[in-house]
Amino acid sequence: MLVGAESTKDHILRLIKTSGRLSIMDLASKLGISEMAVRRHIQVLEKDAYLESVILRKTKGRPSKLYQLTKKGEDLFPKKYKQLSVELLKELISMGQEELITELFTRRKNRLLQQYEIQTSGKSFAEKLEILTEIQALEGFMPEIQKEKGQIHLKEYNCPYIETAAEFKQICKAEKEFIQDFLDTEEVQIKACMATGDGCCHYIINED
Repeated sequence: MLVGAESTKDHILRLIKTSGRLSIMDLASKLGISEMAVRRHIQVLEKDAYLESVILRKTKGRPSKLYQLTKKGEDLFPKKYKQLSVELLKELISMGQEELITELFTRRKNRLLQQYEIQTSGKSFAEKLEILTEIQALEGFMPEIQKEKGQIHLKEYNCPYIETAAEFKQICKAEKEFIQDFLDTEEVQIKACMATGDGCCHYIINED
């Protein structure tokens, strides 16, 4: 589904985006169609997780059921977070503050390590590797682990930061250091990197 098309469902999404929470009656009035027709479209949009209902309780009368966009519904509308990030980082360079970019990613790496410290405390290397794989999967990296000749091969088939990383290799360096520090291992090699045009990010990890 693409916002901008001329389907009734897209009109419903745009109306809720611009007007905020709306009831079936509100939507029927604005669209000029029956409440039954609106309800059918709403059921599909709820099933697909683009909309969710909330109950508005009034001091008098019956509570009203209103519909609002879910995060998935919000994501249908154009966002420029990545573009803004790149532009801000470029501004730092133009201001002669390139060292701040490295510091920013280092601080982020350290914050993430601290965030997961409780989960990894006292864990073996194998357990940490399993936790790392779960974290990277949740973050959208599509990780895969292979073991060959005593080495761990971590391959990530998606990079959520690819547009930014293509211009700022500090991200790749910080990601490698995060993996190394998370696993508490002496050496992690980068064999392939999506930011440089490879098909995946490939890390070779030596278990200490």
